[in-house]
Amino acid sequence: MEAPRNRFYATLLNITGFIERLCKLATRKVSESTGTTTFLQELEEWYTWLDNALVLDALMRVAHEETEQSGTESPDESGLANPSSRTQLPQSMKIMHEIMYKVEVLYVLCVLLMGRQRNQVHKMIAEFKLIPGLNNLFDKLIWRKHSASSLVLHGHNQNCDCSPDISLKIQFLRLLQSFSDHHENKYLLLNSQELNELSAISLKANIPEVEAVMNTDRSLVCDGKKGLLTRLLQVMKKEPAESSFRFWQARAVESFLRGVTSYADQMFLLKRGLLEHILYCIVDSECKSRDVLQSYFDLLGELMKFNIDAFKRFNKYINADEKVFLNQINSSLVDSNMLVRCIALSLDRFESQSDDIKVAEVLSECRLLSYMTQGSIRMSFLFRLINIIHVQTLTQENVSCLNTSLVILMLARRKGRLPCYLQTIRDMECMEKYPGFILNNFHCLLRFWQQHYLDKDKDSTCLENSSCINFSYWKETVSVLLTPDRTSPCAIVSYIDEAYMDVDKEFLED
Repeated sequence: MEAPRNRFYATLLNITGFIERLCKLATRKVSESTGTTTFLQELEEWYTWLDNALVLDALMRVAHEETEQSGTESPDESGLANPSSRTQLPQSMKIMHEIMYKVEVLYVLCVLLMGRQRNQVHKMIAEFKLIPGLNNLFDKLIWRKHSASSLVLHGHNQNCDCSPDISLKIQFLRLLQSFSDHHENKYLLLNSQELNELSAISLKANIPEVEAVMNTDRSLVCDGKKGLLTRLLQVMKKEPAESSFRFWQARAVESFLRGVTSYADQMFLLKRGLLEHILYCIVDSECKSRDVLQSYFDLLGELMKFNIDAFKRFNKYINADEKVFLNQINSSLVDSNMLVRCIALSLDRFESQSDDIKVAEVLSECRLLSYMTQGSIRMSFLFRLINIIHVQTLTQENVSCLNTSLVILMLARRKGRLPCYLQTIRDMECMEKYPGFILNNFHCLLRFWQQHYLDKDKDSTCLENSSCINFSYWKETVSVLLTPDRTSPCAIVSYIDEAYMDVDKEFLED
C-alpha cells in the first residue's frame, strides 16, 4: 500500500502550477518582490510554511533599526515628504522577506526531490529553470557579502543556524545535494562551456563520452561565465576552517560525483584544485569537527576512486605528510571508511591494469596504495570495521562500515582468499582474548544486511554503482558467509568453536 506521505506528494504535484510557482519564488530577485499588501496576503496563504513569530520579530527589528538611521527628519516630516512610505517595505525588510520565503520554498523542493515522484519533480524543475535561476542569484543573494548589520533574529548571532542568511545557505546546499544525487540532471549545474569541457576530457582520455552529458538540454543549463557547481567550488575553497558550511558544501559536491564513477566528472573537479583543497583541510587546517572530516573523507573517496591521475596527484601533495594523513584515517575509521573502501577497490582495479606503464608507475610510487597492499593492514582495517559496529548501534553514519568490510571480503573471495581472511579474524580474536565475539557479531550484522538490502532497489543500486560490483555478487557473498554448513571453508560458523557460538546472544536480546 502506498504511504500517505507519497500520496500527499503526488497530490501536490497534480496541482496546476504548483511546482512552477515554487521555482519562481525560489529564483525571483528582491527587486521583483511585491509590496506590503501582497506580502501580507502571501504570508497568510503560506502560513503553514513559515514560522510567523520569527519572521515578524526579525522584520520589526530591522524596521526599527532603519527608522533610527533615517536621518534627522521627525516622523511627521518624514511622512509628509514621502506619503507612500507607510505603505512600502524598506529594502532590508524586502530582503528578509525574500530570504525567509526562499528557505521554506527550497525546503519543500528538497523534500519533493527525495520522494517517489523524484523523476517527475526533476523534469518539472528543469523545465522551469530552477538551477539557472539559482545560479543568477548566487552572488547577489544566496552567497552575498553582507555587512555587520546583516539580518539576524533577535537574541541570536550571525553564526547561529537560525540566522536567515545561514538558513538560506544550508537549505540551498541541501537542495543541491538532493538534486545531484544519482540523477542525470546534475549536469544542469554546469554551463555550456563546462559541458564542452567534460566532452573534451573524455575525448583526450580516449574514453566514451558520458551519455547523460550528450543528452543534456543546453537550453536548461546555467548561463553566464560560471555554472553553479563552479561557483560552489570557489566559495568552498575560501571557507574558514571553523565554518559550519564546510560539511554541507562537501556533501553537495560529493553528490555530483556519486553514482556510476565518471572519469570526466572527476577530472573536471581535479582541474579546479579540489583534491588539494580537501587534503589541506584534512591534514593542514587542523579541522576538529568529525562531521566535516567525514564529509571530506567521503568526498575524497568519490574524487579518487579508480582514477590513476588522482592517486598520482595525491602522492605529489601528501609527500612528507603521509604519516599525518594515515593517522587521520586510523584515528576515526567510522569517518574514513568510505575512503578505505575507495583505496581497496581502486587498488584491485589498478592491479588488473599493471601492464599499463602509467598505472605501474603509480602503483610503485604511491604510498597510499602501497600501504593498502600490506596484508596486515587490510586485516587490521577489516577486524576493526567489524568490531566498531553492532546491530543495536547501526546508524546512517556507520552502516557504511559494514559495506566496506564486505567489499574487502568480496575482493578476497574473487582471489580465492576468503577462507584465509576468516581464519585470520579467528586468530586475531584469540589474540585479543575474545574468541568468537567478532565473528558472531559479523554473523548478526550480515543477517541485518539481508533484511535491509534485499527488498530495497534504490539502496542496492547505490551499492552496485559505487563499487562496480554486481549486486548479485554482494548477495551471493553474504549467503556464502552465512551458510550454516560448518564444513564450508567460506562459512563464518566454520571458524567459531561450538563453545563460543552465539556468545553475544544475551547482548542481542538486551
